[in-house]
Amino acid sequence: MSFKLFIASTFGLIKSTAKIESAHEALLADYRMFCEFEKSNEQKEYHELEVLVNSATFKQQKKEIQHLVLKGSKEDAQLAELKKLERNSKLQKFYSTLKSDELKRFEKISNSELKAKYKELKALVDKHSLEALKKKDKNSEEYALYAEFHKINESDDIKFFKNFRKSPAYNNYELMIDSPERKRFEELQKITASEEFKARVAYLGDKQKWEKTEEATKEKRFAELMKTPQLINYLKYKYSAAFDFFKKWNLVFEDRFENGKLDVQKWQTQSHWASKVLGQNFSQIGDLHAFTDGKNVSVDGKTLKIEVRKEKAKGMQWRIPFGFIEQEFDYTSGVVSTAGVEWWKHGILEAKVKYKPSQNLVDAIYLLGEESSPQVNLVEMGVKNRLGLLSKSADGIQAECESIAGLKTGEFYIFRLEWSAHSLVWTINGREMLNLTHNIPAFKMHLNAASIVVGEPVSNLPHRFEIDWVRFYQHH
Repeated sequence: MSFKLFIASTFGLIKSTAKIESAHEALLADYRMFCEFEKSNEQKEYHELEVLVNSATFKQQKKEIQHLVLKGSKEDAQLAELKKLERNSKLQKFYSTLKSDELKRFEKISNSELKAKYKELKALVDKHSLEALKKKDKNSEEYALYAEFHKINESDDIKFFKNFRKSPAYNNYELMIDSPERKRFEELQKITASEEFKARVAYLGDKQKWEKTEEATKEKRFAELMKTPQLINYLKYKYSAAFDFFKKWNLVFEDRFENGKLDVQKWQTQSHWASKVLGQNFSQIGDLHAFTDGKNVSVDGKTLKIEVRKEKAKGMQWRIPFGFIEQEFDYTSGVVSTAGVEWWKHGILEAKVKYKPSQNLVDAIYLLGEESSPQVNLVEMGVKNRLGLLSKSADGIQAECESIAGLKTGEFYIFRLEWSAHSLVWTINGREMLNLTHNIPAFKMHLNAASIVVGEPVSNLPHRFEIDWVRFYQHH
């Protein structure tokens, strides 16, 4: 058992596969939403509104409009002044007199021939004593003057005229007709009766005046945007390093095996050398199985399964010095490879794999170049449970590996290899297992997955090597 895995398992240091996947999918969904929003018109609108709404000018304008009220305003003072003048008793009496029939009669008499005659006679009489004229001979011109004046002077109109002119009402009328109070009162009446003044008073009294402005509409739109999931997500990650992985790495290959059949645009069911040299699969010396051309590979919409079955089958095998010869095998198995489509140099390889080692079998996901060495094993299960680098040398196979024995059988784990120019780093569920800094492949490699029968007895057949998904990332 791996000491690292023993310690990690004992102290619960290996993260849950389900939690890692869930966190990855959630973060990826957030990243896609972030990128989509970043290119959207809504993002442009948000930034424009953010600058506007947070500007000092906007805030000052809002404050000023919200603090505008009728009370204490110039208009309020004008209305109060008008009301005060409306209560002025002299002005009240003035306008009462102004509208009265008595004033109309008085003004009519003032402009009448009777008033003119009275004034003319009064001027003549005033040159003489009225009593003296009264005593003159009744046939004299002087007496006739007296008689005519007396008649007019005693008429109802002249009596009314003289009495009204001496009345308090008329005295107040004359006092107020050209007064500053009257002028100001009528000026205020004109001002307050104007449509402009009425509109201003209504505006000052409107508690919703800010809400009716174009600026308030923009502020409301800004508030609506702030509540949208897209903007909430955008602001959450705007200054975060959470998306650094997605920004740094580009997903160049992925298969979730969800289509119900193997995607032939991504995989072939022959190894690279089998396809290139022989045109069909072949087995190595020591293998007890025949590789079928896809018959032992299935995709059920959930996982890729490479199945080992106990059944007779003919297949090609490489034998020195004869070369390829046909042979009958007791077992069949399968292989998938990206050799016909995808080759990469440097990047991150990830796969979610069910850890289910079986006696005398080798299940492996690995990278190969044009040659069979070196072989970079993402994971190997069965006879040996390990991950690492296998290289051929004059002394045989050199293995620089780390044991993964100790993982829970039947559980899925996420195996990860980060391959750079300077290192190969393996992790399981985020926990580093092996770090190599020498013999690093500096050429393009392709991905393979296979199950191999290397010994007997083989129990629990058919055996299924299950892969949930595979990904490969490279730098942007």
